[in-house]
Amino acid sequence: MHKIKVLGAIIFVLSLVSILLFTTISKQNRINISSLSMINEQKSYTQEISKAVLYLSKNRGSSSKVLDSYVEKFLANMKHKKEDSPQHAELVELWNEFYVLVQKFKKQQEVTTAYGSITMHTLVNAIYIKNQKLIVAFNTFLENKQKQYDEKVGGYKNIEYALFFVVVLLLIYLFTQIREVIAFIQRFSSTSKLIIQKATIKGLKPMTVQQNDEKLKEATQNFNHIVNKIETSIVYAQESIEHTTVALEEVEQKIEDLMTLITQMQDEKSDTFSQKEDAVIDSLETLMNLTNKLKDLHKDLEKLTSSSNNH
Repeated sequence: MHKIKVLGAIIFVLSLVSILLFTTISKQNRINISSLSMINEQKSYTQEISKAVLYLSKNRGSSSKVLDSYVEKFLANMKHKKEDSPQHAELVELWNEFYVLVQKFKKQQEVTTAYGSITMHTLVNAIYIKNQKLIVAFNTFLENKQKQYDEKVGGYKNIEYALFFVVVLLLIYLFTQIREVIAFIQRFSSTSKLIIQKATIKGLKPMTVQQNDEKLKEATQNFNHIVNKIETSIVYAQESIEHTTVALEEVEQKIEDLMTLITQMQDEKSDTFSQKEDAVIDSLETLMNLTNKLKDLHKDLEKLTSSSNNH
């Protein structure tokens, strides 16, 4: 039983550790999804900024509200996204260069000279090229982020799989231990029912002693000892009743002989003698009743120690 308790405690602790690992993996997964989603948003903002620049270059005089809104969204995300990695530093540097070009483009919109048109065309091309570099940098950054996540979570998952395997093995071993306890309970229950149903302990086989568990071994030995004690006590009681019954029958026979003698002396009896006769008769009836009770008890004991199935 102590072994079962220890196994149960170990399985409980390992289960808690597995739950903690699962919670940690789920949390890391949510963080990773949120991070990747933000990076993809940033990448899409740079593409939308490039499209807005191209549109404004072909439609001079149009409002730059769309362009400004995407720039603001990008800058807002950058405030919440701070990382210390070479890839992120490269992204920030490319964005700063991209942002400078966009601001130059916005200022150049106000110039309407022929040279201004050439300069704007040059800025649009530069913004397009810088955006392509940003996209490549974003893709590289995403791949590295996913790789770091897979490596980190992969270690957690390996530990989780190992714990799961250990718990399964422990559960199988625990089942084998519990099976012995269940088997003992079933044997104990069936033996008890057999005694009750047959009203006999004769022919009852001792329960097999379990060697794998000290508690079960002790319980089985105690049960077998009790059954043996009961059977021995019944045998002793039966023998005592047999001897007592025989003795009472002898006394009864002698009293009957005495009664015969008294009958022959009836012609000579007096009142005093008659009273003594009555007393003898009463004693005889008492002894006969006692003899009958002892015989009934003897029959009950025989039923208890017999192998008959009828009760």
